[in-house]
Amino acid sequence: MSLSRVRMILWGLVVAVGIAATLFTVYQQTQPKRSQTVHFGGDFTLQQASGGEFTQADFSGKPTMLFFGYTFCPDVCPTTLFESTNWRKELGLTGEDIRIVFVSVDPERDTPEQLATYLSSFGDDLIGLTGTPEQVDHVKKTFGIFGERVESEGASDYLVNHTATLFLLDKTGDLFGTIGFGEAKDSAVAKLKRLMANNG
Repeated sequence: MSLSRVRMILWGLVVAVGIAATLFTVYQQTQPKRSQTVHFGGDFTLQQASGGEFTQADFSGKPTMLFFGYTFCPDVCPTTLFESTNWRKELGLTGEDIRIVFVSVDPERDTPEQLATYLSSFGDDLIGLTGTPEQVDHVKKTFGIFGERVESEGASDYLVNHTATLFLLDKTGDLFGTIGFGEAKDSAVAKLKRLMANNG
């Protein structure tokens, strides 16, 4: 076989591969986009500060900002709750549009009454959840949340080291994204806008 014929065959193969790649790309672009949702959590039952039970199924229906903390927290928890309510207000949203759910990792001190009083400082529609130590331990394990009691020498009470991430759930209860503690306001608000745009 002559060299020129070999070259013609090779060039033919290159062209064929190029056409196939182009057709595949066009095909992919015409397919509907699939959302990259991540299942988050699992079966649990906790007590609402306002009364009644709250389960995994209650996350369905509307988007949620979910945070794990405790009412005696000196800095991270009040800061996160304050920022969350302000971001929501800035976007013109209310609890009817997106919930803020606060789950206690300190069930020994965070009774429903204590939670209700604490959360009322940040708004009248925040949902506080607590339970028995066994129920809270189950929720922490189910959601992959860290929470550890820390005794401070000379202190009259204890602190709780805990996960400081704010979780964004879509209206089906799946994980949509996260907002880190101390994350810039513009970034946090942009994430909330995307959450709402995808769950209208």
